[in-house]
Amino acid sequence: MIRFFDVFFALFGLIFGFLVFVVLTLIGLFDTGSPIFRQERIGQNKKPFTLVKFRTMSKDTASVASHLASSVSITPLGSFLRKTKLDEIPQLWNVLKGEMSLVGPRPNLFNQEELINAR
Repeated sequence: MIRFFDVFFALFGLIFGFLVFVVLTLIGLFDTGSPIFRQERIGQNKKPFTLVKFRTMSKDTASVASHLASSVSITPLGSFLRKTKLDEIPQLWNVLKGEMSLVGPRPNLFNQEELINAR
């Protein structure tokens, strides 16, 4: 039942958010030159997958948890995207593919062993 709701709401969000997605992608091209951010994460049963988000930091920022990255790495558009949570829209694709769910713990980075073990 949860999977049904995940697919339904992810499709709904992707279809009705398509215009926002396109606009943010175009603006992101001018902001960082690469509007989509991909990062390996650990999903359920420690299965790795590639998480997609809108890029909120400059391209040369180290791949660490965002609270560990320098705040000067966050672009002006990225700051807006983070405050409004619009940077999360591309993750609906991950939900649609079954790599993550709309409800549940946030997928971890590989280097967050303690958090992975706790979950």
